[in-house]
Amino acid sequence: MNQTENIASVSLELKTMRIKHVTLYQRRLRFQCKRCATFCCKLGGPTLSLKDVERLKRAGCCESEFLDANHGCLKNKASGECVFLRFDEEKHAYECSVYNHRPALCKLYPFHFEKTSSNSLLLRIMPCMGINRRYGELFDEKLIVAHLLDSLRDLYF
Repeated sequence: MNQTENIASVSLELKTMRIKHVTLYQRRLRFQCKRCATFCCKLGGPTLSLKDVERLKRAGCCESEFLDANHGCLKNKASGECVFLRFDEEKHAYECSVYNHRPALCKLYPFHFEKTSSNSLLLRIMPCMGINRRYGELFDEKLIVAHLLDSLRDLYF
């Protein structure tokens, strides 16, 4: 599968911010995070919404330590990694030090929404090592509601 393909279209009821209709273009897609941070956390930080900045500040983060004010995105370490990325030697895996408070775009990755009208979005997949992992979670409407809808609301509405 080409990892830049459209995988679904989503229509929302704007008054209630609930999903009205989902059309899946990929029915066997699975996802399981490998905690490799290869594409999501090592290639520069995402643009932050005002809600992201406020959420990180409420979590005790100092804005000057995480916000690149010139570009409106997360700051990076000299290596290009996100400032919140840590490697856990014991687990041999990368971890986000603000995982429960991370920005909306981080919560969505490797999925990306493109707004096509006031209440419709196209869902695409971005490069990721966790796509189509054998034991990954099946991508369906339940996954969109459970894992993506809140971030979608933060970003677009």
